[in-house]
Amino acid sequence: MSKRFLLFLLIAWNALLTGAVIWSLSRSRVPDRLLKEKLSGIELDTVSPQLAPVAWAEGDTLPPPEAKIAFFMMDSLQAKSALVKESAERVRSEGQRMENNLQREMQKAQARYNELVAKDHTYSTQAEVKADQAEVEQLGEKIQRLQADSQDKLDEMQARFLNEIASDLKQFLEEYNKQAGYDYIFSIQDAGQIWVGNKALDITPAVVKGLNARHAQRKQAQAK
Repeated sequence: MSKRFLLFLLIAWNALLTGAVIWSLSRSRVPDRLLKEKLSGIELDTVSPQLAPVAWAEGDTLPPPEAKIAFFMMDSLQAKSALVKESAERVRSEGQRMENNLQREMQKAQARYNELVAKDHTYSTQAEVKADQAEVEQLGEKIQRLQADSQDKLDEMQARFLNEIASDLKQFLEEYNKQAGYDYIFSIQDAGQIWVGNKALDITPAVVKGLNARHAQRKQAQAK
């Protein structure tokens, strides 16, 4: 085999392996952060959690506002919501299936690559060498397409689940607030920019309980 052809195979195959490994590693981290970062950016145009009465300084001349405010902890909701957990598990399962499929394709490509490396091109024609080079490139393109398609499908699945979760949360808060009567309901995160001065205004348990009850009822209705 010519040194030039062997060098080409090594460079092409190393690039292919590097891309596959990077994609595989990135997919393995997805379940751990699933929906967490994106849920943080959900904006609810309905109501949000309740704040305590403000202690006004002596220099204040305006009367304090009479807004009724409450809050819930988004981190706790993410950790305890049955819908979020099930969505995360479905994405994790699909990601694992796609990764297994990628590994199978990589094994097939590796076997074919080994065959090409083992070939003696001493007496090969230029056309035969070009054909083998083209096949190596096609193997790489196939793996890259598989990676891209898998990523697109996972992104679409995540977007669908995020919309479902956001819609479910919004609908629940609208129903919940018909009785609660809050002017604002804020979603707060542990690392957020809102400091809570009155923990008694935390409605997180009620929000989690209500969302899980709605989810359970929906699953029961679908099972009938």
